[in-house]
Amino acid sequence: MKKVNLFVFFIVLFSCACTGQVHRFYYELTYKPSTKNKTLKKDLFYLDSLERGSVFMRKEKCESDSLLAAQVYLPILSLETMNFKVVKDLKNPSVTVKDDLFIGTISYKESADIQWKLSSENRIIGTLQTQKAETDYGGRHWIAWFTQEIPVFDGPYIFMGLPGLIVELSDTNNEYHWKFIGSKKNVRDKLFTESIMDEAVMSKEAYIKNKTSFIKDPLPVLMQSMSDVSKNEEIMSKMNRQAESIKKYYRDNDNTIEK
Repeated sequence: MKKVNLFVFFIVLFSCACTGQVHRFYYELTYKPSTKNKTLKKDLFYLDSLERGSVFMRKEKCESDSLLAAQVYLPILSLETMNFKVVKDLKNPSVTVKDDLFIGTISYKESADIQWKLSSENRIIGTLQTQKAETDYGGRHWIAWFTQEIPVFDGPYIFMGLPGLIVELSDTNNEYHWKFIGSKKNVRDKLFTESIMDEAVMSKEAYIKNKTSFIKDPLPVLMQSMSDVSKNEEIMSKMNRQAESIKKYYRDNDNTIEK
């Protein structure tokens, strides 16, 4: 992985942009998953960029999706609040969020109408000259530092539309803080936009309703994966324990990106 301070690398990187190869930008996320304590976690995310589109997801999700696409059997899906994939259309600005909920994927599409307020404040991050911008989204106020030295109008999660790559992004409470840590060219020849599991497409309002319902009572969703024959007393007992485990997980990880 190339580091941020290797500025010469970016000259080579963008001189090769016409080759049709995916360039991967690495972001480290430091975040506070629970409202009940001050424990911090870290995760690595990939922003895969190709011409006028991109895909943003956690490293582990990218790896598991690649294995599933290659028909490698995975015995169980991890229980994570960040099993999402964000697919961006930078030409006709829109965002599609695909969220894995245990046995399937629910997704929604929305316009990328992010109202950025540019500041005259500047800061050097690594060797990159950055500028400050602010916006409100998902119940949080966000501060971004972007650089025009890297002409990719994109960044972490759903955020895009600034005149350069977002190098740092955090909410004002610093409960979510993404930091650009490096980049690599030619990781693949196309963006991995597909969902591996069955996908249900809906509005964002329906997505929120369905996910809230799943978090409150995951048992009906778990039972969809079981045949009537297999729903004996022992299996149902295991399913109930699993449902309780899922509810506890979401209670303990209640500080979501969007409030």
